[in-house]
Amino acid sequence: MGERGRGDAWRSHRDGRLREGRGLSPDRKPGPHWKLALLGALLLLPATAGRAVADTGRSDVRLVYCLADGHRDELRDAALQLKVVRRTSGPAGGVDAVRVPGPKGGVMSLDAWAGKHRDDFERVCDAVMAAAGDPPGASAGQGGSGGLGGFLNGVYLLAAGAALTLIGQMTERISAERRTRGRQLAAAVQEFRRIAWLYLAAYEQDPETDHAEALRAREALSGLLALVPGPAPRREAARRLADSLPLTDRMPSSRDGQLLLPRQRKSEADAVRTTLDRKTREVADLQRPAPLWWLPRARGGDRPTSAGGHHA
Repeated sequence: MGERGRGDAWRSHRDGRLREGRGLSPDRKPGPHWKLALLGALLLLPATAGRAVADTGRSDVRLVYCLADGHRDELRDAALQLKVVRRTSGPAGGVDAVRVPGPKGGVMSLDAWAGKHRDDFERVCDAVMAAAGDPPGASAGQGGSGGLGGFLNGVYLLAAGAALTLIGQMTERISAERRTRGRQLAAAVQEFRRIAWLYLAAYEQDPETDHAEALRAREALSGLLALVPGPAPRREAARRLADSLPLTDRMPSSRDGQLLLPRQRKSEADAVRTTLDRKTREVADLQRPAPLWWLPRARGGDRPTSAGGHHA
């Protein structure tokens, strides 16, 4: 093999070793991952650039505003008030000089302090601008965000509008359902009261009066109370109210083996009427919006005070 052939072979062997050292086979090309990384960087560039420009703009606003002749005294007084700097003794450093505590401090002018202690300066300057009613860097922030900020603001507004629309629709649906339940409960209460009063009036005349209609109206009202929605305490109150409605059983015709006299039956009926009035008022209380419905209110006992026994 000639000198040129040996040189070519050596270079081919060297290039192959170099590719192996980089983890690439001789016939393998770089994959498309670098394209994805470049695309991601390009997508993030407007946001990061916008933030950088906005931050720079706000810093420039602080420098121009707080170091202007008309605001230097306010800046120095605010820095003293916030205990970031101290007063100087003597003319050293100029008329607006301050003493900065710490190892990197000393007597320096406000301009030097703003440059060497940027964080403290920006904090004090923000306080000065806020006290004057000027938002720190408002115009710079608006200009620095560019089109991306406007686009994001539009997206946020669209999302907020959609959320408000959904909330409004849900609220209207819940209100409509509550109104429907309220009408159904009111109708059931009126029907139960009407039939109960008819039954009690008939019972005073005849202790064997049929109780079936009163029981049917009671069960209809109890079924609606079992469907009352809301927080667990209100559902529990509705369940207890349904269980405590009067006229579960027919009115008594005798006691201790003795038939009840008309005046005794009237006393029994009056006691049930009192319980009926109280319980039907509690149904209206359940209709009040939470948390108003559980506010303190007059409540009687769950059982009638009839001497004729339990009719709830």
